[in-house]
Amino acid sequence: MTPTMHATRPGPRKAAPRRGLLAAVVALAAAAAPAGAAQYPAWGDTGWVWSSKRDCCLAAIALATDYSMQACVAVGGQPRPTSGQQRGSCRSERAVDPSTGAVLYRCYGEAAVWCR
Repeated sequence: MTPTMHATRPGPRKAAPRRGLLAAVVALAAAAAPAGAAQYPAWGDTGWVWSSKRDCCLAAIALATDYSMQACVAVGGQPRPTSGQQRGSCRSERAVDPSTGAVLYRCYGEAAVWCR
């Protein structure tokens, strides 16, 4: 009787160490990769101002953008302000000064700057 040789496929026990090794290599590569970009949302409040609603909102968004950039720098990042895009959102309140009849606005801006 002659011995016959059969090709065998690796079973689950032989494949498991390979999957574990692959998972370890992927985890090591992910840990070694530099951190990706993140956003730091911030809010700005102008208080009651004697200006147009547009100027008030622009000021509130600018405040929020500044606060967002400061948060980015505080964690050691480099802020990447947006250009040519909507910079943030604004919500406003309107009031009339009873003594003069002038319109006042209070604006709340929200912005998030990308940080690397």
